[in-house]
Amino acid sequence: MEQLGINWGLLIAQLFNVAFVVWLLTRLLYQPVLKMLNDRTERIQQSLQEADRVKEQMAGASREYETELARARQEAAAIVAQAQERARTQEAEIVAQARQEAERIRRDAREQLDREREQMLRDLKGQVADLVTITASKVLAAELKGRHDALIEESLAGLGRNN
Repeated sequence: MEQLGINWGLLIAQLFNVAFVVWLLTRLLYQPVLKMLNDRTERIQQSLQEADRVKEQMAGASREYETELARARQEAAAIVAQAQERARTQEAEIVAQARQEAERIRRDAREQLDREREQMLRDLKGQVADLVTITASKVLAAELKGRHDALIEESLAGLGRNN
């Protein structure tokens, strides 16, 4: 091999140097870099798992939110229905009260009208009675005066004949 120009001592020394450099690089550089890459890969996997867990939590929270929203809508619809029912009930009560009040007002007005009519009839009867009395007294006065004058003339005439 010396004919080929290979120096066995130098070749062994270079093989030893290469093996030593490879061992040294593996120990000092490759293993720390490999460990760092493995750590980074593990952190990435943990982050992905955490992201999946967060995504599942978000999906759960979203489902829970939708459930709560649906329940709130149902409660709101029930409250609105109750309010509408109460409003219809109150409306019916108010209408009934208004009808009762209107009937009471009509009844009171009729009673007042009857009282006023009776009062007017009493007043009219009183006025008619006064008018009849006044008329009768005027007629009687005129009648009496006319008869009185006739009686006086008769008496005078009777006295004049007797004399």
